[in-house]
Amino acid sequence: MLNNVHLSKLEIKKRLLEKLNTISGNQAEQESQIMISYSAKKENYLDVNNGEIDKELINKILNERIKGKPLAKIINEKGFWKNIFYTDDYTLDPRADSEILVEHILNDCTQIKNKKKFNFLDLCCGTGCLGISIIDELENSFCDFIDISKKALNACKKNIIKFEKQKNSKLFHSDLFENYPINRLKNIDVIVCNPPYIPTSNYLSLNNETLYDPRISLDGGELGLDYYIKIIDYLINVKFKGSLYFEIDPIISENMYKYLLEKGIKIVYKKVDYLSLDRLIKITLPNNN
Repeated sequence: MLNNVHLSKLEIKKRLLEKLNTISGNQAEQESQIMISYSAKKENYLDVNNGEIDKELINKILNERIKGKPLAKIINEKGFWKNIFYTDDYTLDPRADSEILVEHILNDCTQIKNKKKFNFLDLCCGTGCLGISIIDELENSFCDFIDISKKALNACKKNIIKFEKQKNSKLFHSDLFENYPINRLKNIDVIVCNPPYIPTSNYLSLNNETLYDPRISLDGGELGLDYYIKIIDYLINVKFKGSLYFEIDPIISENMYKYLLEKGIKIVYKKVDYLSLDRLIKITLPNNN
């Protein structure tokens, strides 16, 4: 732990690394910098001066981290895409794996920039990191955010306000599309969704840090496909004309592809994440083919 002896920023980081290396592995360097930056109320470690570091606060954070609690859940912040988002115990922490959805939607929407407006939906939005990151890149975009959890929507609202996206967004408390107006859906160009997709039998075998995320954001039913099936069946029924970008996981990909084939759903493309694992599928529904 850090004592009251004068320590430079580099000395503090060195001491943190001694503790974090066994807890955080290859994330230890990044976490040490985040702790120091957070204690100094700075977003960038390089901007922190020695006198701005709150060692008492770092000690409190480190105590929680040693107990196994994820850093993001301790400081209620997590970096994603180009921003630092608010997160809490009621939301799935943003993950770098999910940035691939933002990347490919932006790539596909290059031609949209000259259109009057790009309307899209962030379904199962949680912190809103996907939708907000896209809004931030596309000035003429508007996003509807849907989540079943009021507390998750409160976190999303905090991020919308933090990044001043109130004019580009609207929140809906809804179990998928249950309370979402069909007339709004007709104007949606794209749906981006990171639904719960862990098979129930795999849930309790997740690593301890992942289990700090709410179960409702992780458990996808027996095969991990419950939410995909509900979403797709509803959208086929209402003849949705847009594109869907789903986050997936290798643990469900085989069953997912089989389901899509049986439904006659076109996979526009599949993409892998930074670890070369199945992470994204873009699909269009039968009425679009």
